[in-house]
Amino acid sequence: MSVSLQTGLYDLCRLRMEKDAEFLSENPGVDVEHVDDALFDKYRLFQLRRTVHRVRTKSPFYRRVFEAAGVTEDDLTSLDDIAKLPFTTPQDLAGTSYGLLCTSQGEVEKPVTFYSSGSTGTKKRIFFSRADIQKIFDFLPRGMNTVVDRGEGRVLVFLQNSQGRGIGGILAASCTAYGIDSWAADLQDSPEDILKMTLEHKINVWFGDAITIYRATRILERQTDLRAIGMKCIFITMSNIPQSMVDYLHSAWGCRVSTHYGLTESGWGLAVDCDICPGYHYDELNHRVEVVDPDTGEVLPYGEEGEVVLTNIARDCMPLIRYRTGDIATLSESKCGSHLMTLGHIRRRKEGATEYNGHCIYPAMFDEVLFSTDGLLDYRIFLDRGRISLDVEVLDETAFDTEGLKARLMVLPFMAGAPEAEINLLPCGALRGHCYEKKCILAREA
Repeated sequence: MSVSLQTGLYDLCRLRMEKDAEFLSENPGVDVEHVDDALFDKYRLFQLRRTVHRVRTKSPFYRRVFEAAGVTEDDLTSLDDIAKLPFTTPQDLAGTSYGLLCTSQGEVEKPVTFYSSGSTGTKKRIFFSRADIQKIFDFLPRGMNTVVDRGEGRVLVFLQNSQGRGIGGILAASCTAYGIDSWAADLQDSPEDILKMTLEHKINVWFGDAITIYRATRILERQTDLRAIGMKCIFITMSNIPQSMVDYLHSAWGCRVSTHYGLTESGWGLAVDCDICPGYHYDELNHRVEVVDPDTGEVLPYGEEGEVVLTNIARDCMPLIRYRTGDIATLSESKCGSHLMTLGHIRRRKEGATEYNGHCIYPAMFDEVLFSTDGLLDYRIFLDRGRISLDVEVLDETAFDTEGLKARLMVLPFMAGAPEAEINLLPCGALRGHCYEKKCILAREA
């Protein structure tokens, strides 16, 4: 049987507290062998206060912003007091980001450069120490354990893995060490090679980039009976995952489909689906999540939709304090009996929205129609001289029902009275190089 994320996190909390001399010194007699809700939160607050002290004294950037805000770790008497701290923005991570470092550059184990939205957003740089990588290594298999049991799972990972040192390799190695055998796929492999690897290793879980897995499934289902493979779970990750994609994958594979939410700023892993609550449980041992008003920054009541704000409460090298992710979701108390909060599925990105036809629109509003369309592999969306224009990658240009798709798009409420959408068909593979870009409505280049 798989286990809940709370069970995995409480076990990891116990292991970490046992080795934390500073915490044990400040809390003599604490029974770290029996982690309950109160002790879990006590240790989280301890980590938060220690991290705030660390960034305030070690990072030139945070020393400056904390002095300007007039706050210190002494102002944090509860986890909710995190709202007293200043925000960090993607722009603060632009350039070298050395001002945010709390260690020497020589202690950096892994620098990561990326963009906030594919190649179109802010270029950002994150640094991880060896201790940070170990914490990521410890958490990732516990997230995987929520969908497959130790000793039972055989996972194929579809994530970037340059020279074997990327997150794909880290996840595969961490899961294997935990007792869930895993392999990192080469994302440049053909669907046929992926299928061959799946059969050779008797894979029963695919985990990784949703578009990559969706694309491979669309291609392979025309060549083989995917249900006969015996997959236990298709585990997909992306910011916004449309229900139509989940439904299609469930139908194609005949197994559970679960979703994951993570971002580079969190150390890739963060949140996994709850089977009962409408959303995710997230890694509260290493992070604190808030949802704030995107305009005012005010913390919103539970259940209200707003911008996800992330704090790395246990990071060593480059902790981010109240980092504004740009992702839009809700946060609420759990309905399943878990002490962990429920982070709603990501609805959209703040930066991906634009005004059109009297509405605020964003790519996720098109996803349900697009990913339920037979033969569609991927898309990019543009605003071209007042008209919605889509580049659509398809399996077979001659057999694709362009007019049917156009008709279904035009009945969407926000398209009423708008110029007819333009659809440009692209051959299989044409958008593969864009698969890691977060969807935005782009301006069509002349």
